[in-house]
Amino acid sequence: MFLRAISRRSFRIFLFTLTATLCVAAPIDREAVVRRHNVRVDRVDPESALSVGNGDFAFTVDATGLQSLDELYYNEGIPLETLSTWAWHEFPNPEGYTLEQASEPMSFHGRTIMYATRQRSAAGDYFRQNPHPVPLGQIGFLLNGKPIVPEQLGHVKQSLDLWTGVVRSEYTLDGSPVVVETTAHAGRSAIGVRVESPLVASGALQVRVRFPYSHDLTRHNKPRFVWDAERHRSTLTATGRSSVRIDRALDATRYHVDLRWENRATISEVAPHEFHLRSEKSDTLAFVCEFSDAPVKQPLKNVRAVRTSSERGWKDYWTRGGMVDLSGSTDPRAQELERRIVLSLYLVKVNYAGDMPPAETGLTHISWYGKHNSEMYFWHSAHFHIWGRTELLEKGLAWYRKILPAGKAVAAEQGFRGVRWPKMAGIDGRTGPGGINPFIIWNQPNPIYLSELVYRAKPTRATLEKYREVVFESAEFLASFAHYDEATDRYVLGPPIKNVSEKSGANLTQNPTFELAFWQYGLLVAQKWRERLGLEPDPRWADIIAKLSKLPVSEEGFYLEIETFAETYRQPGPLPVSMTLSYGYLPKTPLLDVETFRRTFEEVNRRNGVTRWASWQIGQAALSAARLGDPETSVAVLTNLSKPTRFMNNGHVRRPKEPEGCVTYLPVNASLLCAAGTMIAGWDGAPARPFPGFPNDGKWVIRAEGLNPLP
Repeated sequence: MFLRAISRRSFRIFLFTLTATLCVAAPIDREAVVRRHNVRVDRVDPESALSVGNGDFAFTVDATGLQSLDELYYNEGIPLETLSTWAWHEFPNPEGYTLEQASEPMSFHGRTIMYATRQRSAAGDYFRQNPHPVPLGQIGFLLNGKPIVPEQLGHVKQSLDLWTGVVRSEYTLDGSPVVVETTAHAGRSAIGVRVESPLVASGALQVRVRFPYSHDLTRHNKPRFVWDAERHRSTLTATGRSSVRIDRALDATRYHVDLRWENRATISEVAPHEFHLRSEKSDTLAFVCEFSDAPVKQPLKNVRAVRTSSERGWKDYWTRGGMVDLSGSTDPRAQELERRIVLSLYLVKVNYAGDMPPAETGLTHISWYGKHNSEMYFWHSAHFHIWGRTELLEKGLAWYRKILPAGKAVAAEQGFRGVRWPKMAGIDGRTGPGGINPFIIWNQPNPIYLSELVYRAKPTRATLEKYREVVFESAEFLASFAHYDEATDRYVLGPPIKNVSEKSGANLTQNPTFELAFWQYGLLVAQKWRERLGLEPDPRWADIIAKLSKLPVSEEGFYLEIETFAETYRQPGPLPVSMTLSYGYLPKTPLLDVETFRRTFEEVNRRNGVTRWASWQIGQAALSAARLGDPETSVAVLTNLSKPTRFMNNGHVRRPKEPEGCVTYLPVNASLLCAAGTMIAGWDGAPARPFPGFPNDGKWVIRAEGLNPLP
């Protein structure tokens, strides 16, 4: 009688509430979920390099537990780097290059703007390369004073304990057993290493610490070290019985290396910038190596202190925020999806959770000169909010507040209001020249979108005041950049601009679909912030919102990538996909017609096939499919096993797009987390059932905690 008395809608709400209650009543065994995806390596595998770190510092190791096989891993896999968010360097500039020398005049609707496009000029080369991250140092083993070669290693048994952030490496070296434990401090740029082997007691196994000058940045992705001994200094200071400090000087850059050991050992400088640490009689060598921008005042006592910090830090990370358990699912793809999620959650904490927004390879190795590419910033950071860790989003977003004066100066120089965010920049926020960089615009609304996510997590006046300048100055630029075309009574974007795909000529590109939708969304959110702060709507913003160009539609009834290329669907071969960002990545905006978008997305899938969604496009496609009510496509995209979307043993994914493609490409991991988290938590207006982005076919049994929906 009760069931008959209530409406079907009420019953659905009752079931949803019951399901949610049951999930709360039975907490996920988070440690079990995380640890069943611990990484295991059973051979010398250059693709299986493992990183320990904390978001502001990372140390990447090979099968030896240190950085001993650097040439092999560089040539065939992942480079062995030690990187931080705080250590940056600039090559000297005796010629006095200026950014203006890397610029050329461009016409923008009747006025001339200087854009830094001359990347192949001497000045362009200089400002693309500078500033760049410092390779802090390389720490590896020597056997009998010589570098180790892979053939000397046998019986490799290496593991990364994701729950604690500890890498344990067991192997034989020329027949003798070696055990190494490597970990990183949770809040300092330090590693702790414990080595046990009879080779240590005999003095045959030594630790080599050496320092390159920089990277060879004529190669912008995966550059080699420069081992030039004359252009930098490594000075032994503060030498004690069980510790030394090495002061590093690279042109104007200074940092310090604090090395401490627990057992009787000696350190010697065997060559410029190269130091060897050797145990005396004990078969155990335990040491801490800390990198810092100023001399350490309170040194870490021992390896145990580093390990304890790592264990606590990782436990805090894993036990707070979001978690998902797919182990009850019978869909054969569930295990792989859970593996990808857990490994990605580890990698973004190591590489992305720092004070400086990340490069696309994070702190694992150098890409794009180690600089932040701001059009990627949603992918880099939105997942932190979705997975209940908004505070980590805020860490990187603080950089945008710091560089706001520089961005406002650039906008003013170009005749715009507000702030123009750099497309590719180092810690100083100065734009890097390029034939594409100045014309990218989809980076400009990103800080508005991300500030809105912060507000959703913390809907307070304090949040509004903290980010109001970022939001309002970003909106001022959006409004200033949109050009009013009197002949058509509408606002247009471009030319010159580059859309997401970066393929069409800047002077031939006007009104890209996604950028139009993002422009409107950014201004709508900014107006909402004015309302929350008790301010009147901005009339200029309102006019642009109302009169912004419509999303361009082809004769076939599909959304075009850009208005100025109507032949998109008449061309043979795969279709471009950037227009599909306008719904999925974004919520529905007034400009968007869902049915037109649905036809577009289905046509793209028909022409391209699911396997062509690669790189961060896996997140893009999965989000769109989920919002369209096509969860099967969402899952198919996120679990695709084809080569371009292969998640390696350690969770990394290659980006083979360019001749200098990246051996790791973390936007793939981040976009997967964005999509999978949203498929679990939902979005504003999602179907009223748990986990609306997954098939409701009985094969997916999902337990989830602590996730936040997208707008």
